[in-house]
Amino acid sequence: MFGTILSGMSTSMFEISVVSNNVANSGTTAFRKSTASFADLYSGASPETVSRTSTGVGSLVEQTRQSTKQGGFMERDGVLNMALAGNGMFVTTTPNPDGTPSNTLSYTRDGEFSLDENGVLRSSTNDIVFGYDGVGGEDLQQLSVPFINQNDVQLSALEVGSDGRMMATYGSEEPVVVGQVAVALFANSTSLRQLGMGRFQESQTSGPAILGIAGTQGFGRVLTGSLESSNVDLTTEMTSMIRAQQQFSGSSRILQTYADMIEKLTR
Repeated sequence: MFGTILSGMSTSMFEISVVSNNVANSGTTAFRKSTASFADLYSGASPETVSRTSTGVGSLVEQTRQSTKQGGFMERDGVLNMALAGNGMFVTTTPNPDGTPSNTLSYTRDGEFSLDENGVLRSSTNDIVFGYDGVGGEDLQQLSVPFINQNDVQLSALEVGSDGRMMATYGSEEPVVVGQVAVALFANSTSLRQLGMGRFQESQTSGPAILGIAGTQGFGRVLTGSLESSNVDLTTEMTSMIRAQQQFSGSSRILQTYADMIEKLTR
């Protein structure tokens, strides 16, 4: 009996912690909320020996899943602020100590990018953003925008299309392609491993990354001058919080009643 009551208190506390994390990150760019699912427990026995009137022995946390629901879009000045409308994630990597890209890829929906002092495209966590050369190449590479071209003309404008292609203009010269943002899809994106700071890595259950170009079949398109907000609905989260608190309160009252019964029987 004690184990059954304790399991109810544990699962409710776990749900409260998940909901609290969602609420705390309601203002985090491109945050994906999590939901906890639970399962019932029964004592170990074969189907032939279990009585039809047998009762369960508590509950357990089955798994925590990420929501892939599209967040809203908020305007943010700057051509390098990007949001993905539809499926997909930006491809990034944490640089090595010498500043070169590492071989470990990570993925994010946070498109708050900027250029460093060398013109390399960086994410809000200072990761290097990967893409293609924009002229048909299929090999991933770090994206960079030279501030001065081969004719010693300084960069005067930069545009990013809905397909992620980056067009740089130097002085009065014609715009040139300097790269194209890569987008990744997963067969089961709800099972990506969370790294924190809005970053994810592929896991065994998520499947390998399927790389492609924004706007093509199955891949979302790039919106410039916008960022994706979190997909947290505060009304829904507060309702879940109240339900979990009521569950915990009910379990604690049953525990107190159980303790009183044991005390009376052992006097």
